[in-house]
Parts: sequence; C-alpha cells; structure tokens
Amino acid sequence: MINWYIVIPVLLSGYFLLAQNYNGSKYKYLFRNTILSKSKKYELATVLRGRIYYPRYFYIPSLKQYLVYSGVDKTGDFSISKEDSNSQGRTYSLLDENGNNLLAFETALSFSGRSGCLYGPSSYIPILETGKTDELPYDQIHNSDFALKQRDFEKLFIQLYTSSDYVEFINLRILGDQIHEAGVVFKRQGKIEILLSGVRDSRMVRQFQDDKKTNNFQDYYVPDISKRETFPQSEPSIGMIALETSDTNPFVHWRTGFNHEFRIKKYINTYSSGWQGIMKVGGIPVYVPGENAGTTYVRFKTKRETFRIKILEVPKYGPTYNLGLRTFQLPVNFRTKNSLVFMESAQNCGSNRLGGGVFVVRPATTANPSSDIPSDMTEEHFNTLPLALQNALLDLDAVTSLKIYDPGCTQWIPETERLKNLTHLEMTTSITEVPDEISKLTKLQSLSMTGCKIQKVSPKIAELKELEALDLFANKLTEFPLPVLELTNLKVLGIGANKIRTLPDDINKLIHLERLSMTSTLITSLPESMIGMQKLFIDCMGMEKEVHSEYQHLFDYHKIPSPY
Repeated sequence: MINWYIVIPVLLSGYFLLAQNYNGSKYKYLFRNTILSKSKKYELATVLRGRIYYPRYFYIPSLKQYLVYSGVDKTGDFSISKEDSNSQGRTYSLLDENGNNLLAFETALSFSGRSGCLYGPSSYIPILETGKTDELPYDQIHNSDFALKQRDFEKLFIQLYTSSDYVEFINLRILGDQIHEAGVVFKRQGKIEILLSGVRDSRMVRQFQDDKKTNNFQDYYVPDISKRETFPQSEPSIGMIALETSDTNPFVHWRTGFNHEFRIKKYINTYSSGWQGIMKVGGIPVYVPGENAGTTYVRFKTKRETFRIKILEVPKYGPTYNLGLRTFQLPVNFRTKNSLVFMESAQNCGSNRLGGGVFVVRPATTANPSSDIPSDMTEEHFNTLPLALQNALLDLDAVTSLKIYDPGCTQWIPETERLKNLTHLEMTTSITEVPDEISKLTKLQSLSMTGCKIQKVSPKIAELKELEALDLFANKLTEFPLPVLELTNLKVLGIGANKIRTLPDDINKLIHLERLSMTSTLITSLPESMIGMQKLFIDCMGMEKEVHSEYQHLFDYHKIPSPY
C-alpha cells in the first residue's frame, strides 16, 4: 500500500525544486555586466563584446598572462550601424591570471604566436615584449614593389636568412589589404626587416591549418624556393600555450543527456516558420519542423560553479539548439584550479544579438548581483524595460546611440532621459506624441520615431539645437508639425506615410534643409517660398510631374545628400 503521507511531500518538493530551476528571475542576459555564480564566489566577466569570428585564446607562462583576440562586429538589430560599424581588423585583449583586463586595442595587423608580435606590410607591434600598442616601422622593407622574379627572390631570401638571428614566415592577408599576401621577418644585428610577397605572382606558398580544438583556422606560408625544407623558421621566441575546447561545434546543443557543461532548462519561442514540406513520397508530402528562434535559459557549470544565463535569438532546428556557446581552457596537463576559463557566445547565422562575445570566469569582484544597474533602480523594474534600453543603462555615459523596437509600449520611457550623451535615437513604439521630455536629450543630432502612432509634436523639440535629422515616417499626423520649423539646423526631414495635406508657407525657415521625404502623404502642391530653397531635394514619387517648372530643381536627385 502506498504511503501518501510520504509520497505527496516528496512530489511537492520535487516540483518546488523544478520550479526553482525555471525561475526566470535567477537568469541573466549575457549583455549584463554583473553575472555572479550561484555561490557568488565567481563572476562571468566580459572580455570582448559583439559578434565574434574565430576567437583565439593563449596563455603566456613567462608573463603569467592570457591573450584573447577576435574579429568583432558590433552592428545588429539593437545598434545603429552608423555608430557601431565593423571593426577594421581584430580586437585584442590581454588579461592577468585573475582575469582582469590589462590592455585592449584594435588593429588590422596579424598576430604571431611565435614571436608575440603583430605584423603588417610596413610596420609591426612588439606587444608582448613592450606592453605597448605603438606601431613601429621596419628598419628595412625588401621587395616593396613586388618586382623580384622568383630566382631573385630566392637569392635575396637566402642571403638574409643566413645572416639573421631570427626568421619568421608571416601571414599578411589582413582585412582590407588586397595587395600583400605574406612575408618573411628577419632580425639582423638588432634590426627588424621584412621581405614582402604580393598577391599576384606570390613568392610564398599558402597552406591551411584547421585545428578545431584551439579554434585555429588560419592560412600560413612558406617560401616558394627550392629545397625550402632546409630553411625552416626559427624556434618560437616566446612560449605560448593555446587554450583548447572539448566542444568543436558550439552551434549544436541537445536538451537530453547527462553532464552537460551547458544545460538548456527552458526555451521560449518568439518566432516559428512552421512546418516545411521537403519532398513527396508516393504522392504524399513529407513535412519537417521549420526554423524557430527564441530565448533560451541555460545553466552553465564550470569550476564547480553554476551560472544561470539567458541567450537571445537562439535558432532551433528540430531537437537541436544553436546556442553558440562553448568554453576554452588550458590543456589538462597545464591546468590548475586557478586557471581561467573562457566562454564564448558566437553566431554562425542570423543578426548580431545582444550578449555576443567572449567572457571569462574569474573571482567575483562584487557580491551585489545588481551592481551594474543604476543604484536607484530595482531589478524588477529594470527587467520591464526594452532590452536595448537595459543594455544602454549599463554604461550611461558611453552610450551615444539607441534603437528601441517595442510596439507594445504606449508611453514615453523616462529612463531614456538618463542617457545624457545620446546623439542618435531610433524608436518604434505605440507612443502618440513626441513628448516634452525629448528636450532633455540636448545632444541629439538624429531622431527617428517611425512606425509609431504620433499625432502631435511638442514645441519643446525646438530646444534640440543640434538636431540635424528628424524622421516621423508612418505615424498618425494630420497636419505638418509646426514646432519642427524652429529646428533651424535641420538637414533631413521625413514626414512620409502621414495624412498631411499641406506644407506651411514659411517652411523656408529651415534654411539648411537638404532632403524632405513626403512620399505617401496627401500633399499635392508646394508653397511658393520653396522655390528659393536651392539646396533642397524633395522625395515624393511622381510629384515632379504635377508641379510648375519653377519647382523642378527641388526634384533633382543629384542633390540627394548622403544618408545621415
């Protein structure tokens, strides 16, 4: 006979524990600056932020430091691309043994794990030798015009090789450089020289290495000379240990199985393409689940610690999840209990999501899980704000651009006013007016409130003395918003897809206006004052056929200003 006095409490306890695992308040988005482990002894700290491309991880025993570098793309749905364009090259970060960032910089030069230097066709950076990021010119550059024929290249190479203390073959195929292929670095009598090889008629032979354990996908080169095996590179001048991963494919994760480093605890679907037909068998269509995307709640276990994190925009294909998560550590024979663990959040498809980048598990620097948000704000309130705004509030002074997409929001969000250095603001919400509070963002240069439900514009918008671009496309305006006429520095104005019938007679007060977009309005004529607006281009499809010849210069598309 079942003893229900025992079974029921056990079942309730199990349910309670399960509910605790799924408690969303315990999970933090990866864009947060403070993510503590369950014990609060460790934290998940940011090393690089953005969409990362094949990060590399090294430990340098002689310096007791870690080096991490990657291509980083900071654009995406939550960023304004004008402000967060692609990095030209790679971002490098040097950390101490406790995971503190000692140095971070960007460069297009190529890193060498043999010498700890960064090399380019005309300069180099001895970063691990000097700790500085200053580019130094080579003492001599050979074959800069790529005029050497193969025999002459070989002859010069051997001459330099036999008189050098150190020789290294380097990859010069860097971002944006379509001229240089590779080169050879020589150290002779304390001087650094380089022998260049171009892309065409290259004097170097390109080969490819694919080491999935260390994430090393990189071309390397050897000289295209006879008996080249008798002219090897010098031994590495600095000892570096590449960190390894046990997960060579971070884009395939399963919910089933045991002892997962990353355990998927919950998945909230936000997008689904439904069932997709792929074939017919005997005339009967066969369907498979299509692509889904959603927020994933993940328990991350490492160093006997547990972190609870949330990942945005995770694609799901049938039973597998494209988390893009994995860790890198020192090889087992070098590892100690204090060795750092790096976690990467990468993507191989989709747009750049908040929370991408490289993170390090390090001893906690705070016991307060809310130390990264404004001190007068609770976690509960913070979590009700649009994600892009949450992210911006983590670094108030540094944020200059913000893009908010939240059609469910019907009111102005006061927390936006905390971003005193905003120069670019884009909003798509259900707000019904441009409010008085917009005047508090005194540094705004560009304001876009498109696809909202705006019916009026506050006169206080005139206090935005630096505003040069205003876009009110697809709103509920029935009249031209007259307060806009006070924006005398305005260069670009969009009022398209509104039921506006006329333009004001004194629109020529906007003396700097270069582009007026009013497609899909009810405007059929132009005020006479616009004839004198020589710099202006009007974007209104078909209207140039309806107006008098005196206005034709306003439709000259050659005057279209570059996008703001």
